[in-house]
Amino acid sequence: MWRAFLADRGGAYDRFDYNVRIGHGVEPPATIVEPYRSASIAASMLRGDAIGWRAGLPTIFEVERYAKAEAIGQLLAYRAAWEAANTTAASPAIALVTGDYSPAIIPALTEHGIDLYMYPVNFSSLAPARLRS
Repeated sequence: MWRAFLADRGGAYDRFDYNVRIGHGVEPPATIVEPYRSASIAASMLRGDAIGWRAGLPTIFEVERYAKAEAIGQLLAYRAAWEAANTTAASPAIALVTGDYSPAIIPALTEHGIDLYMYPVNFSSLAPARLRS
């Protein structure tokens, strides 16, 4: 579904960064030495699926096969962590790319200004040949 999104809307963005660490990590005890110290901090940071950049403005993307309330929470946490760590940068837009979603998330998407992009996924090609008729 992400490839379908890129084919459909990717051209509207200047670039994408993937598997992006967002926010501040947790400081380990002072007894932890490098390189373990910086690895520990990096591992404790939030990790976004993708950041799309358009005219210097970021959009944080969460990509889920089936989106539920957890995806909303992740996006809100990513935005808050981004804002806390990047006080001079613009507040990011947030967007959800999914194959399908729970209808219960629609009010939260609207309330928090989360863009929804749906690209259904067809897994029928993975079924045994006898079932593909």
